[in-house]
Amino acid sequence: MSLVLESIVVRVPDGTETLTILDGASLEVAAGEVVAVSGASGSGKSTLLAVAGLLRPADSGRVVIDGTDTTDLKRSARTRLRGTSVGLVFQSPNLFPSLTALEQIELVAHIEGHLDRDARTRAHALLDVVGLTDRAGSRPAQLSGGERQRVGIARALMNRPAVLLADEPTAALDDDRGRQVMAMLVAGAEADDVATVIVTHNVGQLPHEVPRYHLAGGRIDRAPGGVGADAERVGGTV
Repeated sequence: MSLVLESIVVRVPDGTETLTILDGASLEVAAGEVVAVSGASGSGKSTLLAVAGLLRPADSGRVVIDGTDTTDLKRSARTRLRGTSVGLVFQSPNLFPSLTALEQIELVAHIEGHLDRDARTRAHALLDVVGLTDRAGSRPAQLSGGERQRVGIARALMNRPAVLLADEPTAALDDDRGRQVMAMLVAGAEADDVATVIVTHNVGQLPHEVPRYHLAGGRIDRAPGGVGADAERVGGTV
C-alpha cells in the first residue's frame, strides 16, 4: 500500500476541555487507487489530510507512506519525505502571478535542484495530461478557475509523489469544471500510479468508479452506496 492511516487519533484543546477530532480513523489506499472522503463541516477532513501529508503529527496511530513508517521520524526526515513523496492540491492552487502555466510546474524541479531536460519534458507531459498543452505560455490571470486548478494538479504530480492529497479541489468551481478537475485527478493518479485521497463535499462530481467514504465521529466508514469492491477493504474501522 502506498498510504496507510492506522488508528489515527488527534486531540486539540477546547477551552478547559480537550476535543477529539480523529478517534481511531483508518484508511488504506493502494498505488494508482483514488478514494474520496466526505463529511460534515468540522468533522476533521482537513485534519485527516494534514496528518496523512505529514503537516501535523497525530497523537497516536501510524502513518505509512510508500512503505515508510513515519511514526518515529524526526521533523527533518518528515519534511524530506513530504517533499519527495507527497503531492498536495488545495481549494485554491495559489499560483505565482508572474509565471506561466509551464513555469509553475517546472518550479517544483527548480526548487529540488534538478530542472534538467527530463524535468522539462515531464512538465510538458503533465500539461498534456491535464489538457493544457495549448496554455503552456499563459499566466494565471489568463486562465479560467478550472484551468488554474488543473495547473495545480500538474504541479502536485511533478515530483512523482507516492501519495496525492486533494482538499476540496472543486469547491470554488462550477459543476462542469468541477467534474473536469475530478476527472483530471483520477487520470493523473492512474497515469503515475499515485495513491490519491480526495476530500470533497461535491461527491456528485466524482467519476462513478471512485470508492467513497464518510468521516464522522472521528472515524472513517464506507459511505452509503460507496462504489467498488475496494471500498470494503479499509483497515481497522472501515
